[in-house]
Amino acid sequence: MIELIRAWLIDPTALLFMISLLFFLLLMRRRTGSRAKRSSRRSSSRSTRPRWAWPALLVWVGVFLFCTAPVFVNPAVDRLESIHPAGLSCDAGSHLIVLGGGVDSRITDASEFERMQPATMARATAAYHIAIDEPQTQIIVAGGALKVIAEAEVIAAYLELRGLERERIQLESQSKNTRENAVNTHTILQDEIVTGPIRLITSAMHMPRALSTFRQVFADSDMELCPVSVDIQALKGVPVYALMPQTTALTRFDKLLNEVVALITYRVKGWI
Repeated sequence: MIELIRAWLIDPTALLFMISLLFFLLLMRRRTGSRAKRSSRRSSSRSTRPRWAWPALLVWVGVFLFCTAPVFVNPAVDRLESIHPAGLSCDAGSHLIVLGGGVDSRITDASEFERMQPATMARATAAYHIAIDEPQTQIIVAGGALKVIAEAEVIAAYLELRGLERERIQLESQSKNTRENAVNTHTILQDEIVTGPIRLITSAMHMPRALSTFRQVFADSDMELCPVSVDIQALKGVPVYALMPQTTALTRFDKLLNEVVALITYRVKGWI
């Protein structure tokens, strides 16, 4: 509990929340006081306070907490991640596909592994552990370039450095989004002999959209896809008193919001 309070005191999101709340209350008190002086003695301070003040404050606090409080954010993230939870077993197959999860646009060489986003590192490492146990499995690495170096190149270099043979790794480095990941890897697999399920590796939060997109693109083939979810973001068992805003929760909410918007966009476009 002490550590939690200490985290609240130094968390910038919590501090911003407390300062802005204090500022709002002081502003309302000042406005109420100035109006009360100009009114007659029979006018109460309550009657001079704007009717919208307290409802606006409650709405603002509610929205702020919904976006930043661990007790609200983590269950929301977990609900999306639980659609295809981590730990589901997939039968061995001839191929696995690992999707890139972001690389810093400042990267200038594929060996700059520190430029990989945590999601990319988690996906690449999961692919490595599967591939190292299955010497015959082929890996398709999917992810295009923001500028010069493609995500696929970075992941492939990482896997090769860890000991996987370069001949086992195929690159899909032209895609700009998940839909193009699916279309381009489907094209690659048309020339391959595919046996068993194709394991799709991506973050648990991204998996619902990714798997639905891939299954739609692969619908005209007899290739089966099996989800391998990694990079879990939600924390389990968050205490009910974890209401104070936290930057880590805000970061999770940002990822959740982006994914929800992407899901809606893909559904509107008919891609899932």
